[in-house]
Amino acid sequence: MQTNIKSIFSSVILLIALCTGVFAQDKAALTPANTIPNQVTSQVKVRAEYTPANIEKAQQILKDKGLYKGEITGKVDSQTKEAIKAYQQQNGLNPTGHLNKDTRQKLGIETATNSDKFSNFKKVKVTK
Repeated sequence: MQTNIKSIFSSVILLIALCTGVFAQDKAALTPANTIPNQVTSQVKVRAEYTPANIEKAQQILKDKGLYKGEITGKVDSQTKEAIKAYQQQNGLNPTGHLNKDTRQKLGIETATNSDKFSNFKKVKVTK
């Protein structure tokens, strides 16, 4: 009888030890090393039409063509959309106001050789 109780007690202790180890590993997996509290860093894929560099290039080209009157900011605002739409209409493209692949190619921002299915996205580091 005493051996049976010892066996059950040992099994319970072993089960607790195993569960504690599993929970400790889960917590460690959720806490990245070398992180600053309240700061989240991750990589996000951003469509090429929304990268600030491409938007700046488009704004400059459209400004040179007299279609864009605003500042070169790298951000899509209403003036940028209207200028893109006007350019698309002038060049026989679908006038969406978006800096899509066809528009980037026509503006000379992106060539056909670097516009394969993998170059539609650019990796950027986002820190909040």
